[in-house]
Amino acid sequence: MAKKYSKYLFVLLWLTMIISPLHSQVKQTHDVVTGFLQLKEGLNLGMVFSGFQLEYRYGIEWKIRSHEVQYQPRLGAGYVFHNGVLGQVMDDVQIHIAPINVTWTMSFYEQNGHTIKGGLNFITDYNYQFYDDLHDAPLFWTTEIGFSPVVRYGYQWNEKRINVRLQNSLLGFTSNRQGYDPYFWQKTFKDAFIKPHEDLKFGSFNNYNHTTVSFEYVPNTSNKHSFVYEFDYFSIYYGNKFSRIGHNLIWRIAL
Repeated sequence: MAKKYSKYLFVLLWLTMIISPLHSQVKQTHDVVTGFLQLKEGLNLGMVFSGFQLEYRYGIEWKIRSHEVQYQPRLGAGYVFHNGVLGQVMDDVQIHIAPINVTWTMSFYEQNGHTIKGGLNFITDYNYQFYDDLHDAPLFWTTEIGFSPVVRYGYQWNEKRINVRLQNSLLGFTSNRQGYDPYFWQKTFKDAFIKPHEDLKFGSFNNYNHTTVSFEYVPNTSNKHSFVYEFDYFSIYYGNKFSRIGHNLIWRIAL
């Protein structure tokens, strides 16, 4: 079922990219993201790994009257660690990939510099962790293929502007590794591309939660640069429980 939804979204995105430029305004953005991460994996005896991650996001947005469609894939990598386990430093390499991240919004209110928009986001989000010292480096993963309502608020005065965005998962498919073999080094094609799509569980708040809140400050609307703080929380509740908290600072360049 998850693959079927992905095919439909690819077709929709393809049609939007071909047709919409004839009737819309197009804007592109480049985001440079520096983040502080905290990871807690159920198979790691409740230990918390903390560290930094760098990420790049490319965005293209089509505005058609009161509607906006944005496509923003993401690619990031980081290095987090845990101190005090048997006197060693336990290392974790974190990789984040979101090949599909599409948001549709429409305007509900525009007056006196205030705007309120609402819509829906669809994302395919993959996170990979390598606990090199702790588990002899098998690949752990978390997968989300889900839909989230989105609310955006903006206020502009003079040539300055602030934008607030709230997004929270509603329903979707999730998967994460439920076990491991400690005797084999496992970084295979199957681990990276097939297993994250196996044992996908469909559910809502009973299975997982993904909440994102961001605050953007645009110092000059005629300029290309803005700055964003983003809080990102992701958690899977069933089986091998997993949680991730991210605090991100973003430098955004709009073209």
